[in-house]
Amino acid sequence: MFRNVKLLSWLVVILLVTNLATIATVFYHTHQETIAQKGEPETDAPGDRRTRFFKEQLNLSDDQLEPFREANRRFNRHARGISQTMSQLRVDMLDELFADSASRDNLQQIARKVGMQHEDLKMATCDFYLELKSICNDQQRMQLATIFQSLLNSDERVKLPGRQHRKGRPQ
Repeated sequence: MFRNVKLLSWLVVILLVTNLATIATVFYHTHQETIAQKGEPETDAPGDRRTRFFKEQLNLSDDQLEPFREANRRFNRHARGISQTMSQLRVDMLDELFADSASRDNLQQIARKVGMQHEDLKMATCDFYLELKSICNDQQRMQLATIFQSLLNSDERVKLPGRQHRKGRPQ
């Protein structure tokens, strides 16, 4: 009898440890997924979603839609290239910072390049807005201005529709 109690006790312990490990794994992976989703830049959303959003919000005609798509594609290509360059410059800056003989002059030069790229990105955004504005009629221009104001939040990341999350998962 004592042997059966001891065996059952060990079985309960093994099941308890297995359950705790399973629960910990689920929490860990859920947390990692949440971190990965937060780390994704929201500006990398597909251009088709942005096109559809603006078409619906501005009530774009078929004649307006194709020039808008072209402007959107040009902006996406240009902005993506600038963002990739800026990412590489950040890596270069970190490499320089961590080098044994880090040079303040080199760091200043990299910082200037980052600043120039940032300016290029802002001007590309302005050019994109002006091109969209030229496609729109007066009523659509007012709505476009409202949309652009609401799309940019404090950390200057574009928030597109459908990107809100509830408890770390897309809705």
